Amino acid sequence: MNTSNRVILILFFYTSLFSQIPSGYYNDAENTSEQELKAALHNIIDNHQTYNYSSTTDILRESDVDPNDQRNVILIYSGESVDAEDDYPGVWNKEHVWPRSRGDFGSSPPEGSDVHNLRACNGSINSSRSNHNFDYCTTGCDNLNGGSSYNNASKIFEPRDEDKGDVARIIFYMDVRYDGSSGELDLEMTEGLLSQSSKAPRHAVRSTLLAWHDLDPVDDFERYRNDVIHDYQGNRNPFIDYPELAHHLWGDKQNQNWSSSLSVSLVREDEIFIPNPIKTEYLNLESDINFSKIELFNMQGKVIRQLSGYVNRIQMPTSSGIYFLNLKYDNKVILKKLIVSSI
Repeated sequence: MNTSNRVILILFFYTSLFSQIPSGYYNDAENTSEQELKAALHNIIDNHQTYNYSSTTDILRESDVDPNDQRNVILIYSGESVDAEDDYPGVWNKEHVWPRSRGDFGSSPPEGSDVHNLRACNGSINSSRSNHNFDYCTTGCDNLNGGSSYNNASKIFEPRDEDKGDVARIIFYMDVRYDGSSGELDLEMTEGLLSQSSKAPRHAVRSTLLAWHDLDPVDDFERYRNDVIHDYQGNRNPFIDYPELAHHLWGDKQNQNWSSSLSVSLVREDEIFIPNPIKTEYLNLESDINFSKIELFNMQGKVIRQLSGYVNRIQMPTSSGIYFLNLKYDNKVILKKLIVSSI
């Protein structure tokens, strides 16, 4: 693709709030639940176009492009914007978000070269990530450039806040896409931490990934990336198109049929002003919207405040730190990050 056409596409997709989901793409998953839903989603995204591992570099230059500088790519775990041409052995290389050692699938297609599972990444940070379990790093953590951290002894890696949801949705995709059929691996999430030497096709920690999925909602970068990969591979990440699918498969909606017509719309975060950092006892939401429900989460995904009945004011926690606000009205949700200082 020539540079001028590439820039036009980038501008087009980044000014669109929602992904370009083909009409009828998810029809076979409509009004299904649990294992029937998972099987339907698998069949929808299965049998995609595959590429050899070396050719995926060019796809990543397009899918992970910096919308503010088309010469650069954005690196996962650090958020750095670097020259797209400075790939291995330069600044960035390719990160398998579901590590290839978790199933021992190497770089061969389809598992090893599935671009939905690949992200441009700082080479040094990629090495530190290794094949560690995704979970909160609370003690003995080494901090990395950009905000991610890890504990090599406990084999835990915590991405920076801006990448937590991205990582979760990639892992969800891999769990559904690779189910053991057609001679492929059966990849599954698990709760228990895995040793570094384990080659089992498993990845932890499922409950943490579900929490991260909610705390870091889908953004335009992911939507654009999903569209680009769909153009190449012919399949999509369902959890970017319809985030609530994760809760229908592994969360609190497992016994409910899924329908795209009931999907919750995510509103742009800049529609609500949050005066970070917050140093007052109460937060008054500066908006004309009357919210039907307000939930305040801590970093572990625990609800610590919950209000309903069309309110625009919520009491802040006494402990300083990072929190997430979930604002609901009509059939929409707004998610905001809060920084609370000592009151």
